[in-house]
Amino acid sequence: MQELDKISTDERQIIDFEALGFECIKVLGTYNYRQMNKSLEMHTHDNMIEICFLEKGTQYYHIQGEDYRINGGDLLLTFPGEEHGTKSFPEERGRLFWLIIEVPHKNQRLLNLSKKDTKLFVENFLSLKSNRKFKGSDRLKHDLNAIYKICEHPISGLDKIKISNLLLHFLLNVLEFGNKHSNQIISREIADICTYINNNLRETLPLEQLAQLCNLSLSHFKYKFKKDMGYSPSDYILRQKIEKAKELLMDTSNSIQDVAYNLAFSSSSYFATVFKRYTGISPTQYCIYKT
Repeated sequence: MQELDKISTDERQIIDFEALGFECIKVLGTYNYRQMNKSLEMHTHDNMIEICFLEKGTQYYHIQGEDYRINGGDLLLTFPGEEHGTKSFPEERGRLFWLIIEVPHKNQRLLNLSKKDTKLFVENFLSLKSNRKFKGSDRLKHDLNAIYKICEHPISGLDKIKISNLLLHFLLNVLEFGNKHSNQIISREIADICTYINNNLRETLPLEQLAQLCNLSLSHFKYKFKKDMGYSPSDYILRQKIEKAKELLMDTSNSIQDVAYNLAFSSSSYFATVFKRYTGISPTQYCIYKT
């Protein structure tokens, strides 16, 4: 079992609820990465539920032998004793919240609920194990941001009541979304354009052209694409090109310059910049690592 991370940095802000006297609520954390970071090591939390809410971006996780990709607006739950992390994937650019709750013991109460209601609450959360990934909404981030705002200063007794209500409201919303089984649905036109992009990664793929293929205006296309996929079409194209580049670089007969040219990058230096942005290492380092 890994010790809980309770140390804030410039990019990661963590609230230690144990230190604030909350029972069963362990930590609330958030990061807002502007570039790729190293992978999150596989680890477990005994007797704890972890709720991840990705506000924006995309992220891969590996839980109990299964891979999950979450996009902006998605929730992902991890349950007691489950091994989880990002495995070989980096922590990507974007903003993520995570809340870790200890499953209450027999005589413990969650957020001042009665023992009976605490038991009911936990049973409902544990029932989501078969549907651990589902879509949330913006109202989740409002509760979490409000908690961070309160905790910018030393909290009073009334502040603690406010935080308890915000946490309870957040958790009830998570249950509501989870019980709807509202997994992300990608529209047919966006799914088709993603297939088109994946089949034409050697082209420049102007957004105006992609919008026309969808019979949408450019602004509507960009809005709809981000709503369905969790990131912009430009971001998606670059991600897919870099995934293809990693495949091509596995063939030692392909030079970095060849791969950059074949994937329609304007120069090998720009390709190297984008490659490092999405993988955390340069193409040269990637080639050395894979050999």
